[in-house]
Amino acid sequence: MILLGADKHGLDVIKIVEEYLTDKGVEFENLQRQGEDLKLEDLIPKITDKVTDSENNKGVLVCGTGVGVVIGANKIKGIRASLATDEDIAKWSVIYDNCNVLCLSGWKKNKNEITKI
Repeated sequence: MILLGADKHGLDVIKIVEEYLTDKGVEFENLQRQGEDLKLEDLIPKITDKVTDSENNKGVLVCGTGVGVVIGANKIKGIRASLATDEDIAKWSVIYDNCNVLCLSGWKKNKNEITKI
């Protein structure tokens, strides 16, 4: 399962990710309630706890720059988070580094680029 979460700067990007996963028939869960504005210190553990519960779980975290969520997530044992800015970085971070959490910038709302990533 893919677990999703974003701070207030990443809500539009998470919607793009949700649409993409729905279109592809991929099982996901957005761990935020509608309209909920979470601080990063509250958001990150909601995702990372479930990712570390099962090897089959993966996460997507979004904040303004993407840097805050990648730093915070990588502090958690068992998490290998990558800030992907394009399709190749996303692909190779999984292949070479076995990343299990994808981090994105909420300020980069290009739907075409996000769906490639």
